[in-house]
Amino acid sequence: MDDEDRELAHRLLAAATAMLEDAIETAVTGQSPRLDPSQLADHGRRLQAAAHDIAIIAEAATIVSDRAVNHTYDRRKDRR
Repeated sequence: MDDEDRELAHRLLAAATAMLEDAIETAVTGQSPRLDPSQLADHGRRLQAAAHDIAIIAEAATIVSDRAVNHTYDRRKDRR
């Protein structure tokens, strides 16, 4: 894995971490017994949107990393 791809994967995972922290805050706030149904629905939608965005970031980090894994595997295969 070259340095640029490694840095990109690290940055993507750092972004996902920040997004998870925000999602946790949304989920915790959504547990308040003082929220009315519309507020609960809003928290649910915000959490759902965050999960979707986190999944996209995670997929991008996986693609960048898998590219390096597959490249390493291909080089090993060529040596046989």
